[in-house]
Amino acid sequence: MGHASVLAVFGGKKILFDPVILSKPYSDSWAFFPAQVADLSVFEVDAVVVSHIHQDHYDLEYLKALDGKAKIVVVGGRPSFVEDLQQNGVKNLLIVKPETVTEILDGVNMFGVTHESNGIDSSAIVYNEAFCVYHGNDNYLQPHSLQKFTCVGPTIDVACIPYAYIHWYPFLLEYGDGLADEKQAEGDRLVNMYMDDCLNAVRILQPKLMIPFGANLLLDDGDAYSDINLAVKTPIEFVEYAAHKSPDFANSVYPMLAGDYCGLTGHKDISITIAQHFDSDSYRARAHSFLRGRPVKQNDTNWKPIDKLAFIANLNDKVRRITERLDNIIRVEMNYLDEKLCVEIDCQQHSARWVDEFSGDKNYHHFKLDSIAAGCWLNGGRFEEVIGMRRFTLRREPNIYSKDILRLISTAI
Repeated sequence: MGHASVLAVFGGKKILFDPVILSKPYSDSWAFFPAQVADLSVFEVDAVVVSHIHQDHYDLEYLKALDGKAKIVVVGGRPSFVEDLQQNGVKNLLIVKPETVTEILDGVNMFGVTHESNGIDSSAIVYNEAFCVYHGNDNYLQPHSLQKFTCVGPTIDVACIPYAYIHWYPFLLEYGDGLADEKQAEGDRLVNMYMDDCLNAVRILQPKLMIPFGANLLLDDGDAYSDINLAVKTPIEFVEYAAHKSPDFANSVYPMLAGDYCGLTGHKDISITIAQHFDSDSYRARAHSFLRGRPVKQNDTNWKPIDKLAFIANLNDKVRRITERLDNIIRVEMNYLDEKLCVEIDCQQHSARWVDEFSGDKNYHHFKLDSIAAGCWLNGGRFEEVIGMRRFTLRREPNIYSKDILRLISTAI
């Protein structure tokens, strides 16, 4: 279907994974290329499996439009995700216990594993007696977690495995003068690390067919050659990388895109149909032409002055739910309706406040948001949405990648 969405059919039962049909991810900051398949048949499925809460996977408007006509299946163990589904009135919700085989439809089973630490991602195999699909979405699991899928029983026919994390780090970090080479080297290291993780996942899962997953999404900045868009290797580039690094199983890797399909033959082989054939240059050039034709993003004209007391009270309510104490200040600098606004969140004291000037004597993560991102957060959006929009820069002291701070930012505020 495109990006991280596939439609799988098991004995006539249709299961749709991570569709984005009615929503525009992250305030329309991203664009799918090629465009996702949008067809009325997506409203006539038996189940929808949603891997996690990120907006390029979680289309709340579509799930609500189904109005209970299909099961909405998620792997449990992530209370904030389940709470969001329930609070938004998603009907016919089925929460599958992690690492437990569960029959989600007659004759169709599911086994899911959540990420070891980030509290967001999950992966799953869905299968019947004849066919098995692994849906990996954005979930980069450690080898010991991936091996759990191989112990369930079925051979994996098709594995959709992530290979390119559309990461803000280090591309949006504020590096000092003279450190451009260091930033480039760190970016190259990160890109190759995720592609190598993907190849290792193929070795462990040993699918008949592997689909490079989740990079058919472009920052809608009008330039497919911008730093972030270049950092995300295309599916075609990954296939070339796999052929070079792992020729022993490279023949099972196919750059399937929106509209392509595959299925079992009578001999249990996988038959593949690819509609458009690209090389790496033609794919990038076509994507660039697509982005240049998109309208430039504008601020929401409906934004009004915010109630600062109400905003900070709501933020403090979220911050007080945090249980861990981290020696760090999250600083958020914004321009909203031509006014400079500054917020400090103390991750040790679990408090938030407006400030005129930021504290200078503590460790910090300093986010500087553009006006569109600021408007999103100040008008009720989650900070995870701001991160997803990529409309910010970040300065850190010390300049250390902290998974604990990132988990707090993604799940708490």
